[in-house]
Amino acid sequence: MRLRTKEIVIKLPGLELPMVVVEDVEALITDPADEDKIPLWAEIWPAARGLAGYIWENMDFSGLKVLELGSGLGLPGVVAGLKGARITFSDYQPGALDLSCRNARLNGLTGVGRHLGDWRCFRLGEKYDWIVGSDILYDPKFHGFLARIFLDHTVRGGGLLVSHPGRKPTFEFIEKWRRETGSLEEHAIVPVQIDDPHFPYYEIHIHKLAGHGLRGPDRHGG
Repeated sequence: MRLRTKEIVIKLPGLELPMVVVEDVEALITDPADEDKIPLWAEIWPAARGLAGYIWENMDFSGLKVLELGSGLGLPGVVAGLKGARITFSDYQPGALDLSCRNARLNGLTGVGRHLGDWRCFRLGEKYDWIVGSDILYDPKFHGFLARIFLDHTVRGGGLLVSHPGRKPTFEFIEKWRRETGSLEEHAIVPVQIDDPHFPYYEIHIHKLAGHGLRGPDRHGG
């Protein structure tokens, strides 16, 4: 099936980003009973908008290698690239990686990387200064896999930057991660408003965790 797309503009303070998005997300649903086939990657969620805004206003990735996990359409990764990162997009859907890289090119980024990988059997022979992800810790059954990815694919003392709309499992993961790895945490809340008559306003939590790997975790399972 040919993926139908359209172009929108994402507005951040002092920045307007053209982004190619899926025109009809529902058309991608082939099996509603299989969660792996629900096209969550095809939406720009509030958590991605909040993370992108935080990166734009607070981060300097100049010369650093950054991995975006669960990149979807790539908004936070694109903004990280605009803030100097050598960005690699990762998702388990080829269509997501195609659009992430397309959006990077649309915003003038070159030399971006891509990695097709499932968190449950993630194989990537690189380490990064930062791993970023929007709403990737929503389900505890993935926590053990993501903890292993964080440990295996960041440099010693590297950083994590994750966002979410106030999910209890994410808070629980962050607290356990901070306690077990000795990471230093900065917690911010970014307001996000979208064009939705029912749920237009969100408070997106941003967790910036630096210094993990200085001591290893005891055990970090889901």
